[in-house]
Amino acid sequence: MERMASREEWESFFLLFFPHPLKMSLPCVRVLPTMWSTDPTPRKSTRLVILGGGFCGTSIAQRLDSNNSYEITLIDENSYFEYTPALPKLLTDPEYLSDIIVPYSQFLDRTTILSEKITKVTPHFVETEERRVTFDYLVISTGIKYPIRLDNPRNVFPIKKAAQVIRWTDKIRSADHILIIGGGVIGTEVAGELTTKTPEKKVTLVHAHERLLERTPSFASHFAQSFLEAQGVTVHLGEKIIQQVNGQFLTDHPRTINADLAVWCAGIEHDPWFMEEFNNSIFTENGALRVNAHLQLVGHPHIYVGGDLTSIKEEKTAYNAKRHAKIIGTNLIRELRNTKLKEYTKHPTPLVISLGNRNGLFVFSPLTLPGSIPALLKWGIKKREMRKFSPRF
Repeated sequence: MERMASREEWESFFLLFFPHPLKMSLPCVRVLPTMWSTDPTPRKSTRLVILGGGFCGTSIAQRLDSNNSYEITLIDENSYFEYTPALPKLLTDPEYLSDIIVPYSQFLDRTTILSEKITKVTPHFVETEERRVTFDYLVISTGIKYPIRLDNPRNVFPIKKAAQVIRWTDKIRSADHILIIGGGVIGTEVAGELTTKTPEKKVTLVHAHERLLERTPSFASHFAQSFLEAQGVTVHLGEKIIQQVNGQFLTDHPRTINADLAVWCAGIEHDPWFMEEFNNSIFTENGALRVNAHLQLVGHPHIYVGGDLTSIKEEKTAYNAKRHAKIIGTNLIRELRNTKLKEYTKHPTPLVISLGNRNGLFVFSPLTLPGSIPALLKWGIKKREMRKFSPRF
């Protein structure tokens, strides 16, 4: 019998939908000096560098942006925040892009934004392709990779960044048969999006596990599979795509699937390659970064780690990334006050999974709610989160 959620777990869930309002700031961007330059002027503020502008990094920057005790630099290859849980919708509606991205400069007033690629991280400074940035405190929230584990990745792409998905929209539009590799949350949502928005296309989903959404209650798995199959999706469970030859995808059963293109949604990879100067003791066997109860990198108390890159065994979701941000933000304030740091505690993670615009699944184990209410909830969460980034005059 599956465990009932406790009162504390339900309270944690409701805080997801009724959080305390966040303070917004007027848009403004400061620019750092040119490459490798240093500023000899004595500093009164504590230098905080945040790597990665996803849910964790952005939430920390936004919380501390008005704190004059910190001089904040946010480094991300993009100049904008993107609401990644909605990326599957771009597959059939590229104009939806304007609803899920917002420039950092629109909601960060004092924070310096560097839209640059990180090349090296050391215990004392960060290097990008253009400059070196020293810090007193560092937050690493660069996320994870979605590697395509095929020798021939032609016509195969992952759901990672909005710009990446947009580049494939023309091929998606012209494709007759689309293969989805992986049936976790992302793969299931991609299948739901494609089959409900483009019913004329043949969609096949191959998943290595014996049921879709294998980390959710069995009812959620069965509902998702039944819904997709009723919409015409062909689902193959317990199989892996191992090879692509001349446009044919081969499974380990073996089975041959002729598809025009494939969406890769199978597995993640922790690869903080830019931290090669650190001792190997900070990495787990799969490359995640080891953190203590305060979300500090082990052996480096002035470096915090949040989001998907941590070694914490929990669902890698935006919800948990924002919980990390809350703890890290609080601890950075407590660092200034020299008071006791707060500890991070894992909680059951609520999942809201879309199956097109009108259906979905809400999972907060042991509760599973299917139908139109989760679809509406998914839409409402996105609207609420994006509204937080609107400038207030």
